[in-house]
Amino acid sequence: MWPRQVKKAICADPGLAQLDRNINDVFLRVIANAEADSHRAALALTRQQRDFIEKRNSSFGRRGYDLRHAMEDRLEKLNTIVRQ
Repeated sequence: MWPRQVKKAICADPGLAQLDRNINDVFLRVIANAEADSHRAALALTRQQRDFIEKRNSSFGRRGYDLRHAMEDRLEKLNTIVRQ
C-alpha cells in the first residue's frame, strides 16, 4: 500500500493522528538521548524507526493488519527505551 494512503488514514482519524504525534515526540526524545551517548546507537534507533514505517506502509490495508495496534505497539517500545 502506498505511504500516502496510510497518511490519509492517520490524518482522517484523530486518535491515530494523536498516536502519530506521540510516536514522533517520543522518537525525537529517544534519538536525542541516544545521540548524547552514542552516535551508533542513534543510527540504529533511526533504522528501527524507518523499518517500522516501511512495514506499516507495506502492511496497511492487508487482511489482519491493525494500524492502531501497530502504532500503539511502536509507541510502547519507544516509551520503554525512554524509561531505561
